[in-house]
Amino acid sequence: MIAIVATYAVIAAFYLRLGLHALRWLQAAVRFKAGPSSGAATTVRAAADTALDIMMLRRLLIVNPALWVGEWVFHASLFLIVLRHLRYFLEVAPFWVRWSQTPGWIAGFLLPAALLYIFAVRLLSGQEKFSSRANLLMLLNVLAIGATGLLMSTRYRVDLVAVKLFALGIVTLNPSPPPQNAIFMVHLALVLALILYIPGHVFTAPLVMLDARRRDRERQEVMHDR
Repeated sequence: MIAIVATYAVIAAFYLRLGLHALRWLQAAVRFKAGPSSGAATTVRAAADTALDIMMLRRLLIVNPALWVGEWVFHASLFLIVLRHLRYFLEVAPFWVRWSQTPGWIAGFLLPAALLYIFAVRLLSGQEKFSSRANLLMLLNVLAIGATGLLMSTRYRVDLVAVKLFALGIVTLNPSPPPQNAIFMVHLALVLALILYIPGHVFTAPLVMLDARRRDRERQEVMHDR
């Protein structure tokens, strides 16, 4: 019962924070669009550039190529792992979820390796500007999630049927008890903690990129006026 109540409480908090951050993102987008030269072509081009910055971590590649390698592998691995886990939340998994099972399993091993590499680059290279406490705490949380997930998939097996019943029950508002597995409960608690952090992390990147694009455009406009 505690696990079920905690899961629904975290989901409610997630959507609340998501809405608040979405409002901030829209306000930033309006400020970006309000520039004197913000025509349709400029806005579309800026949006495309921002999307590339986010998906390819382009600005990080320019600033720190060594860190970019680890961050890109980490995000790609996390994406495949999330795809793989969708099988627990869908009654019938579509083909693209079935396709992701093997790549997602491989990504489960790549993700901790990428995180350890990121820690090494951030902490051993003396580049403190890439090592905020909040970000490092989030990475430690993801590392613990990956470690407990690997333990369940390789050594301490969990009842996958019970996992799917629990996940489907949460989605369909017909909750079932979680599997009686201590590692799974730790894994679930870590995932719930990460979910609370996601809204700020997801919307922070677009806000930062939009603000950087806005400053670049304003600087170009000033130079052009001169």
